[in-house]
Amino acid sequence: MPRSAPTGFTGEEFEYYSRQLVLKEFGIGGQRRLKASRVCVVGAGGLGSPILTQLASMGVGSLRIIDRDVVETSNLQRQHLYGVNVLGVPKVEAAEDRLKLLNPFIEVEAMPMSVKPANAERLTRGVDVVVDALDSMNARYALNRACVNLGLPLVHGGVITQVGSASTILPRETACLECFQGNVDDADLPSCAVQGVHPSVIGVIASIQVSETVKILLGKRPALAGKLLFVDLSDLSFEKIQVSRVDSCPVCGGRPEKKPAPLRNGFMDEVCGREGRRVFVFSPDEHQQLDLGEVNRRLQVQGYEPVVKTRLGTTFTGGGIKGSILVSGVTIIEGLEDGEKAAHLRDALIG
Repeated sequence: MPRSAPTGFTGEEFEYYSRQLVLKEFGIGGQRRLKASRVCVVGAGGLGSPILTQLASMGVGSLRIIDRDVVETSNLQRQHLYGVNVLGVPKVEAAEDRLKLLNPFIEVEAMPMSVKPANAERLTRGVDVVVDALDSMNARYALNRACVNLGLPLVHGGVITQVGSASTILPRETACLECFQGNVDDADLPSCAVQGVHPSVIGVIASIQVSETVKILLGKRPALAGKLLFVDLSDLSFEKIQVSRVDSCPVCGGRPEKKPAPLRNGFMDEVCGREGRRVFVFSPDEHQQLDLGEVNRRLQVQGYEPVVKTRLGTTFTGGGIKGSILVSGVTIIEGLEDGEKAAHLRDALIG
């Protein structure tokens, strides 16, 4: 085939997608639609890792990745987008580099940020579909509200131990997340760090989310629109239930009875650490575009060693403390006994 094929793809692209092009659901027209599509994946961890890999290899033309974390050893059991060679690297940066190697014909936008009520609309604006690969209900609610307001389809998924769920939310048409999973406090939920998670259920739910996303991009009706799928690998059960839009829902209802419940938009969060160590995450609303060279200098002046230095972040150690500072201003500090001390250290390092 000539290097510039008449299909709108180069010869290399045509060969890359050849096993997909022959599927009746795709063809040349469908592949063109994928190439012109923009998808935002929020969360580059357990679910985000296989979701991003599949969407990239299927040829979604533009992927926006939002995540505030760095790669840790405990991630590698299930987050197969990463390897030991990128420990300490911001996940969005490691994901971008890996996806560009996997498929050089797509564009990837890495955003090392936390999704919060104050920035969710700004971070997701300008895409065709948003995929929820988060592990926090507060962030999910912020994302759900942003998608409803912007009119963006939201493909939701969640996993823990050997169970998972998925649903596709079409704004103002199907039930939104708060119609069927509203008023859930993160403090009342189990976490992967405590309960664990089976990589296989991640693969199942992530693949379903990809299938739903691609259906939307191809102009087809998603199978989980207005439905919630439960998967339990312990007995290999799949259960699909109808979920209805609540007319009184304060987020998407036609006749809301009250305003949406306020969401936490805190600057500091405490997340699950290893071996009982406290981990504090500081998340600005806006991308701060730090000078990482200056950050590294400050670290060394104060006795910390920058052990991983990349274009989007620095991971450091010293004095029993481990941390990461991302170019956006997101800062992770592990090993201090309280948030106030962690906040003082962040201020000293960032300036």
